[in-house]
Amino acid sequence: MRLGKTMKDTSENWWTDIAPQKGKVAPVYSGPGFGLLADTPVATPDGWVAVGELDAGDEVLTFDAGFQPLSAMVREDRVRAGTRWPETLRPVLVPAGALENREEVLMLPHQGILLEVEEVADRLGDPYAVIPAAALACIPGVERVSPQGAAEIVLPVFAEDHMVFAAGGMLTFCQAHWGTRAGLMPRFGAPTNYNMLPVNAARALVEVLLTEFEGEAIA
Repeated sequence: MRLGKTMKDTSENWWTDIAPQKGKVAPVYSGPGFGLLADTPVATPDGWVAVGELDAGDEVLTFDAGFQPLSAMVREDRVRAGTRWPETLRPVLVPAGALENREEVLMLPHQGILLEVEEVADRLGDPYAVIPAAALACIPGVERVSPQGAAEIVLPVFAEDHMVFAAGGMLTFCQAHWGTRAGLMPRFGAPTNYNMLPVNAARALVEVLLTEFEGEAIA
């Protein structure tokens, strides 16, 4: 997901001030605020399909490995219509086109989203940053909302961590560790997780990218 081209006008050490240190243990993301709303469309061999309609064995298009079969699908309790969502757990409404998504989509606040940031690659050896959706709230048009109807949350599980194409083009994180909640054995050894930024660091990154956008527009 590409938010900007460069950050040439920013200070040289801004990223090292907020970048997390890589540890020896892969982070495991679970609990409230993670996963996809069941009506979120994902890319499959049959086109765009609501992720809640899929099950183990179905294939989904991933960023690094093409179509990959689901190992499991963890299904959370359905949230009833009219339920008041706590402020910190309210989904993030991302308008069409904000992140190469062709249609409006609701993302849970702690769900990882991939951004392409060349300057991060220069410092960390990786051209991408994974940010929680909550960090997008500073983008014009993005807002926190409560779903109007009943909502089911699902967590797609693959044999390895993958980024999945959703909502017509944006990339969202699906981690293999979620399989432990579906009765699958946990993985051991070297971590393969994408390194997701904390909310504050991610928000700082997005704000810098937005500032650069504004500078290019004025120029």
